[in-house]
Amino acid sequence: MIWNEILCLGDSLTYGARDRFGRSYPVELGKILTEKTGEFYICHNYGINGETSADILRRSWNILRSNKDCKIALLLIGTNDTKSPTPVDVYEDNLRQLIMSIKAHGMKLIVGTLPELEFSPFYVQNRQYTEIYSSKIREMSKQYGFEVCELSGMQMHLIDGVHFDNEGYTEIAKRFSSNILNLK
Repeated sequence: MIWNEILCLGDSLTYGARDRFGRSYPVELGKILTEKTGEFYICHNYGINGETSADILRRSWNILRSNKDCKIALLLIGTNDTKSPTPVDVYEDNLRQLIMSIKAHGMKLIVGTLPELEFSPFYVQNRQYTEIYSSKIREMSKQYGFEVCELSGMQMHLIDGVHFDNEGYTEIAKRFSSNILNLK
């Protein structure tokens, strides 16, 4: 059997928080890629609820070392950074270090932009940071040579202003799958 492994790093949006079926975009992505290619895809889900870019950076090296068979890494981080918010230069440096670590492990990288947030008590004052961080991701993609997966326009799938229903996580998976299938 032919199989492929993809590493998915992130926060609750990677974990699949609030999905009524207990699934996530990595689960849906594996299904979509298997159906489209006829090969088996394992998408390792390293999403943890509540984590910021600094939290993910702290745990990333051991995850990367233990997933050497992964040729592709997907990164979706920053939503929890908007709470305080994390200063843009700190977010950028956390992202830069993650990018360099992923590249050092020989993986192709795709970074998702941050989906727009709706009203939520935790994010009410800093929702504009999703676009600020997303702009930084787009800017850094030119400098560091990674792909960007655009995740805007998904508000109809938000169930609590931040997290998605199963259809939303499936939409994220569809968008990542398009990026993956177009990799060179």
